[in-house]
Amino acid sequence: MRFIGWDLTDPHARMPRAVDEARLDLGGRVTFDQRRWPGPTVDGGLTPEALVAAFPVGARDVVVVDGPHALARPGARVRESERLLRAPGRTPDELPAPGLPFSGFIRGSVLLFAALRARGGVPLLDVDATTVGEARLFEAFPGAVWRRLGAPRLARKASREGREWRREALEAQGLTFPTGALPTHDQLDAAACAWLGWLTRTAPRRVTVVGTPLTVDARGGLREGRILHLDAS
Repeated sequence: MRFIGWDLTDPHARMPRAVDEARLDLGGRVTFDQRRWPGPTVDGGLTPEALVAAFPVGARDVVVVDGPHALARPGARVRESERLLRAPGRTPDELPAPGLPFSGFIRGSVLLFAALRARGGVPLLDVDATTVGEARLFEAFPGAVWRRLGAPRLARKASREGREWRREALEAQGLTFPTGALPTHDQLDAAACAWLGWLTRTAPRRVTVVGTPLTVDARGGLREGRILHLDAS
């Protein structure tokens, strides 16, 4: 069993950045890798087949993604989970066209979740699994996780101080990082996601879910959805 965290980027950017991946084993050992978005089709689309091939998930893997997995309910401009956790990205009720800030990121993330569920058979909470322990594909917001762990306000995440604090915070939770260079803030966000997935199996009482349960609309699209988070107790 592997616990995988992805810190998504915008696949529609002129030069899309690689997606940082953190993998965590049952013993808490972290390794890093990267995934590349597949090239978009002529009309700017991302096919489910290409997405599943670019982001492979094993039959027992638990995957946690820093990116939205569903659209808002009809008529809403933001999902309840994003509002509650003060996420900077606001997912609308229709799949956004690339171009505006966060639009390409949101579009790519929603399409990736849909592909992994429909073509990859990876179960999502509420629509495929009734409990966190049965689901294997989650959304997380690392910014809220760092706040829950007590991140100092002055330690910007990209600074050396901020990165050292984040690595030490996860080490205090039992994670072991590779020796060598200090991880980037994107790698650390991916590691925080993988850690939440690890907790769903090793210490499920330490995690919770925030927001409105996921539903499937009449067109087969995913709506709202709860974000995996660190429990306050």
